[in-house]
Amino acid sequence: MVKKFTWSEFPTKFLKAVVYSDKTPKALRPQVEYDDNTLLTVYMDEICLYPYDGFVKKYKAEIDNYFFADSNRLVSVCKRFEKLNYGGIKVTNNEDMLMKIRQKRCTSTLCQCYVRELLLYGKKNDGDDESLFKGEKVIDLQLAEKEEIAMFPYQKKAIEKLKEYFVDEDKQSGILVMPTGSGKTRTSVYFLLQDMISNGYQVIWLTHRAMLIEQTANTFYRLSPLIKDNNEDMEEFKMVCISGQHSNVKIMEEDDNLIISSVQSLCNNTEYLPNILGEKVVIVVDEAHHTIAPSYRRIIDKIREYRPWSKLLGITATPVRLTDKGTLRLMKLFDNTIIYSKSMSELIADGTLAKPEYIPVETNVDIEAFIDIDERKYINKWGEMPESLLEKVAKTNERNSVIVDEYIKNKDVYGKTIIFALNGIHCVALDDEFKRRGIRSEYIYTHNKNNGEVIERFRNNKAENGVDVLININMLTEGSDIPDINTVFLTRPTSSDTLLMQMVGRGMRGSACGGTDTVKIVDFCDKWTSITKWFNPKFLFTEEEMADEPIEVGEREQFSLVPVDMIRDMIKGISYTGDRAISKGKVLPTGWFDVFDEDGNDVKVLVFANQLDGYKKLHQYRKLYAENKNLTGRYVLEKYFMGLYGGIPKEKELDYIIDYIRKDKENLMPAFHSFAEKNEIDPYIVTKKIKKEDIKFSEIQSKIKEICEKYEKLIVSLYGSVEYYKQRIFDFLMYEDGMIPLGTKIEEVEKKTYKFSDEPLNQSIDELLDEVIKEQGKKLKEGFVRPEIYWTDRNYASYFGVYYHDENVIQINRLLNSQSVPKEAVKFVIYHECLHQGIAGHPKEFRALERKYPKFQKWERFLTYELPDFDFETAM
Repeated sequence: MVKKFTWSEFPTKFLKAVVYSDKTPKALRPQVEYDDNTLLTVYMDEICLYPYDGFVKKYKAEIDNYFFADSNRLVSVCKRFEKLNYGGIKVTNNEDMLMKIRQKRCTSTLCQCYVRELLLYGKKNDGDDESLFKGEKVIDLQLAEKEEIAMFPYQKKAIEKLKEYFVDEDKQSGILVMPTGSGKTRTSVYFLLQDMISNGYQVIWLTHRAMLIEQTANTFYRLSPLIKDNNEDMEEFKMVCISGQHSNVKIMEEDDNLIISSVQSLCNNTEYLPNILGEKVVIVVDEAHHTIAPSYRRIIDKIREYRPWSKLLGITATPVRLTDKGTLRLMKLFDNTIIYSKSMSELIADGTLAKPEYIPVETNVDIEAFIDIDERKYINKWGEMPESLLEKVAKTNERNSVIVDEYIKNKDVYGKTIIFALNGIHCVALDDEFKRRGIRSEYIYTHNKNNGEVIERFRNNKAENGVDVLININMLTEGSDIPDINTVFLTRPTSSDTLLMQMVGRGMRGSACGGTDTVKIVDFCDKWTSITKWFNPKFLFTEEEMADEPIEVGEREQFSLVPVDMIRDMIKGISYTGDRAISKGKVLPTGWFDVFDEDGNDVKVLVFANQLDGYKKLHQYRKLYAENKNLTGRYVLEKYFMGLYGGIPKEKELDYIIDYIRKDKENLMPAFHSFAEKNEIDPYIVTKKIKKEDIKFSEIQSKIKEICEKYEKLIVSLYGSVEYYKQRIFDFLMYEDGMIPLGTKIEEVEKKTYKFSDEPLNQSIDELLDEVIKEQGKKLKEGFVRPEIYWTDRNYASYFGVYYHDENVIQINRLLNSQSVPKEAVKFVIYHECLHQGIAGHPKEFRALERKYPKFQKWERFLTYELPDFDFETAM
């Protein structure tokens, strides 16, 4: 890996500045002056084989003055800083950017960004994708700045409800339900920083994918100054990320304010939890529908064993499982409480989410022909497609051609498109076919190293190297923020309503949030006979699969468990006659009714085109329902809506409408608002017209006033108030996507470096071994034979100790023979090597014994994360 990097291509001025610097030991400086990069590289390799944090800290001035000043890497590194709101650095002119980075201290993030650019310039390929959240982040709250952080009204309402529930009422567990694309992560992070971390809570955030860790960490990092709202005296905010792509569990400490971890990393290392828990803990489960999995339960139970009153917050777009039993188990974990819920229909109505347009496409591929006896048994038993069959379908050129043809025929209409594929083979096959046909496509899946770079190219698809079609398996189902997706292709079957909603939700960022007005959902339907019910999306939301039993939530507000009403109606566009699939055309919502639920909360009942005739009949006979108290939503459903190909309304929604009819003696029907009418006031559309007309500010104000007077009721219905609506128009006038830039400026605590002592330990290596045997002998193998032990002949960078079984000899890295290294850390290494006399390698039983050493976590952390902070120049 080291060989991939070379200093030879770096600017000569930069190499000379480092080689001849007073900071470079005299023994490593040339006796004469060279201008040849080949010769200078020889000396650079002696100084530093390849860049790391210590090199950056030592030669920051040289990097600033001679590397960034003479290369386009300055723009690259400043873009990275700007994305993090780091230190007020923005991409402007070179002079301003140089001045800003020269003023910055050597913090963890600065070192990482600098190292990345140096590695990329020296063509070391593994520098591009390394997370900026590898290692701990310590933010200096005294220097960090916070201005206005824009939040939508429903997000503010959610934050109020969370504070009321967890802080004012001091309740223990509950769920926040917000649809995909509504900003549930940002909302949760805002609350946790402002109201929990600021009050001394430690947050342990659990998720199941590294990509979600990255997004969450970025949000916490950028919003961290919110802590100052309720705690001006808090000096630092310390956060760590745990996963295979971030840091090891060894990095965790008791004073960590935030730990964001993959569930796999913590589940396998619950022994670490007792020693790192703060006095007050909040456990957060991202995508909370995963919580009933044993891995999550194991972590939560372990934390609550030591902190019984730790709080538990679940965040999800849908807490539903496929079975009633699963739903009830899930809700029980969260005290049967949904703290706040926002429906999809409301967010579609106000433009936060895009209107879904469902387009079924027949592939005419007979999948039945591919199924063998074992696969059929698997399907019948588990209701899922086995991997062997997935691979067969993935390789079906006929089916792939249909998918690619559909895009190419409608390229201008579909535009920026996400494709959910069957598996890795399907990703590659589709990508090859798209590229062969001249489409800018790429694919991502778990083991791809360049996923982050590909997603960025898709996010910025208008760039020269942009990506128009992104193919993936399920990496983009949860937590990925790509706002302006036009189309979602569903080319994979699923029996999971949660997965289906997440796939569809990826394209539903609305125009009010910098997305699109309408998202096209293209569903590729194959021929099935024996498992039609499983495969056909129509059946994913049938009543027997939904949790219809009421959930007891005490005296708190009762909310629908899942905002699936829109999805349910949207994806029921296929019916089957015999063995032939029939496309029924597009299914689009046309508008909504404004009604109230049983607690008086505003509810928007979404109306689809196929349902209009049924609602017209309900309107025609509205007086009958006003007078007859025995008629219910179920009666209306059966009389006017049964058998619709595009889906039927929910019974509860019809109950709300009937209740409204009975209370409104004058109109006998709730107000209906069409999306065509809504487009007349949509802030995004209004501002586009204003910009096109190029009118004066006074004329803009008059136009806005005219709209507000004409559509006041609709504006209040959608935006809560006329004032907020006006503000949204000005947001779009000032910012192209209507999103106000985040008003924060992040500063980190400078990374500490310690001088490594040349003074050896006060005890000999043999004395330390004797202490280990005396203190830990019961944990060593029965009949343990004292080994010989030596320091190595020189310092090594690759290991701390080694045990030679045949010779029964232990060697300990001479580097550890220093007053800078705690004696117990050396004894821990010796204990580790002694265990190898009884156990070869590092299986589970070895790790279990190793972790019985007193304060093992402290010594592991020192060796793994603190020792590298020493300056080893004289030691190595």
